[in-house]
Amino acid sequence: MHLQAIAALALLEGKEEAYSLLEYAGPSLNEPLQIHLENASGQSLQALYAQEIFSGISEIHPAWLLEALRQESPRVIGVILRHLPSKHVRYLLEHLPHQKVIRLPKLVEAFYVPNEILNLIRRRFERHFVPLKMSHQIQTFEFEHLYYLKIEELTLLFRELGLNELALSLVGGTKTILKAILNRFGLREAKEILSRVKVFDSEDKWLLNDAKYSILELGGEELGIESFLRELGLKALAKAFSRSDTFLFEALRQKLSPDNAHLLKRYLEEYRGPLSSQKIAKRRTLVLSSLRKLNEEGKLDAIWAESLKEQAA
Repeated sequence: MHLQAIAALALLEGKEEAYSLLEYAGPSLNEPLQIHLENASGQSLQALYAQEIFSGISEIHPAWLLEALRQESPRVIGVILRHLPSKHVRYLLEHLPHQKVIRLPKLVEAFYVPNEILNLIRRRFERHFVPLKMSHQIQTFEFEHLYYLKIEELTLLFRELGLNELALSLVGGTKTILKAILNRFGLREAKEILSRVKVFDSEDKWLLNDAKYSILELGGEELGIESFLRELGLKALAKAFSRSDTFLFEALRQKLSPDNAHLLKRYLEEYRGPLSSQKIAKRRTLVLSSLRKLNEEGKLDAIWAESLKEQAA
């Protein structure tokens, strides 16, 4: 994206001036920069600008965008779709009413929209949602920054928290119980869970009992492994919230699927009040340690690497 922007900006000074940049580009950048210069057009900056305008909306789960788009005209829908990630577009085209889809403008019509109109559309459409104010310059990634994560990263976090909660619940369990649980997992994951059980052996009794209770609450439901871990992770996350985290929930809700958002809300209502501030702090520590683990494994955006390392120090 940076090279694309450089190419578009350079071409504003003229083709000859733009290509003179190649003399200063290193060997690794020369070829890709030349490709961007050849592909760039007068509309490149417009496209980049539009993508930036709609970057906040693209962070919202498409299911919530769908509800808001149902109220818009086909032309406005077309403009918004033009500037969303392809995975969002696929979802929305599959779920929008057919009559609206067939009336969407052609791609070229949705592309040529003045910046003033783009801003107007964006501001009006964003009124449906909580503003996701984010900064990439944070020194330390805290619990309150969870909504900065991408949808996919949050999904990984829920699973990681679920594995932790399962391991906590198994501390002190008999070999028979351990075997029965671990047999449901592949060999690699079973070893990972067993390793976590040993790590958590010295945790406070209240935390171990709390995790066991979470397992019992889900025990009566017929869930596959992945759904089980996800719900368990959402339970663990809900226990890290305090009463003052209203904005964090609303911001997270927009990034989650409706099913996950409903579960998180339900668990927040269930657990609101019982945990002390010390226990909430412990739960938050577990959430942040899970994030650091995902970061070390290269599963989070590299932009958070330093802030998570500082948190670990």
